[in-house]
Amino acid sequence: MFNLSHPKLGTLAEAEGYAEVADFLGDHTLGSVVPAICVASDCDHTADLEPDQRAGSREACGRASMKSGLVISGMI
Repeated sequence: MFNLSHPKLGTLAEAEGYAEVADFLGDHTLGSVVPAICVASDCDHTADLEPDQRAGSREACGRASMKSGLVISGMI
């Protein structure tokens, strides 16, 4: 089941210039590199990563807390 209401997904879509999460996901569903966000509660760092990224490393802090928007939404 998809989760379009996850707060980090909304933050990521907004950071990418989208007013609607569904529009963000529609534009990035087939990409080979997609926007991702740090899911740590104290961070909203974004980067472009692989669509299936679940534990990408954030260079600034060394945490493995980056997830792609497609993973957060449950599409992957």
